[in-house]
Amino acid sequence: MPMRTKLGLAVATMTAASVLAFGAPAGAAAPDPDAPSTTEAPPETDAPPETDETTTTTTTTTSTSTTTTTTTTTIPLIGGPAAVGQGVTVDGDAAGTYPPIRGSQVVINPAPTTTTTTTTTTTLPPAPDFSLPANSGTGRRAVYSKSLQKVWVVDGNGRLIKEHLVSGRQLWCDPLPGEYRVFSRSRYTFALSNPSIIWGYMVRFTKGCQGDNIGFHEIPTNKNTGRKVQSLSQLGTPLSAGCIRQGLSDAQWMWNWAYVGTKVVVLP
Repeated sequence: MPMRTKLGLAVATMTAASVLAFGAPAGAAAPDPDAPSTTEAPPETDAPPETDETTTTTTTTTSTSTTTTTTTTTIPLIGGPAAVGQGVTVDGDAAGTYPPIRGSQVVINPAPTTTTTTTTTTTLPPAPDFSLPANSGTGRRAVYSKSLQKVWVVDGNGRLIKEHLVSGRQLWCDPLPGEYRVFSRSRYTFALSNPSIIWGYMVRFTKGCQGDNIGFHEIPTNKNTGRKVQSLSQLGTPLSAGCIRQGLSDAQWMWNWAYVGTKVVVLP
């Protein structure tokens, strides 16, 4: 080793020894124990402190779990609510809140629609015999047959529009056969010879053998007893003193149709 190098090492070694033996060089200030530290605190962290311990490596095995989801399809109930005690819920209402019913509540295969055709046969009564008797006149008129105790009604077009049974009289003069005209009408009237016998819907068209008025009207009533002088079943039989008695509905119809001036034909 060269001499210069050895001399440098010796000086350096002596200098270091002097520092250790005699302290800091003169003029150097001693450190103040109350002075603040100039070293920054380490930042806050959640990481664990570093250690020189042996690191252990853990291998984690993850198992894949398979979840099976079961979907329940509710078939709508057909034919009413669930039966009591069968544990079925309908529209949020617990079973048991409905009255019990019979049969299945679920229609799997609905029955085919069956069309039923009903044929109704109506038997009509036989049409009435609307044949007019011979020599009954023409035009708008009422025809009265004394022998048949029947009345026919013909409109202005010559059409037969009504016929019905009556009770009149077959005496040759009450009334005489011929053609007449309605000359008066009374809603209510009575018999001059017996005022207790009353009737309504009187349509007068001639006079009898004794000069009494003859016309169409309803079956008279005895006001003392409140009873009719004959029954409806007796119509068609000559029972009157000369007038033409009719059932109530027929009398009302004739009253509405036969105004003053209406033609009336009387046949034997």
